Amino acid sequence: MYHIGIVENIVSPKTKGVVSADDSVQALIKMWDNNLLILPVHRKISGSIKKGDYVLNDYTPMSPTSRYRNLFVIKILSEKEGKQIWQKFQEELERRKKLVQQMHNAQNMQNPSATVPQLRYIR
Repeated sequence: MYHIGIVENIVSPKTKGVVSADDSVQALIKMWDNNLLILPVHRKISGSIKKGDYVLNDYTPMSPTSRYRNLFVIKILSEKEGKQIWQKFQEELERRKKLVQQMHNAQNMQNPSATVPQLRYIR
């Protein structure tokens, strides 16, 4: 499973003022669902990543039986492809927000006959 995000900042040992025990690069990522995460960047792309890039982040389980995720930046997308995917996820986020609002309104009305739509998950 992969999630799209936008790079907000890069933390590199090459950045002036940064003192590091290793040569790894991390990125502050704004995820499609508005979460902010600091994720390690795969070594093969660590020299190419920059602020504003659309990236895919690996969320696959560490093993078939593990509940823990890999959680690292695996791909830098082209701007065109990144914007298209980002827009799809933003549309889904807005749809989910509307559903939550509808459910909240239905609860507030305390109307047992109110229809509450079911949530749909992206896979």
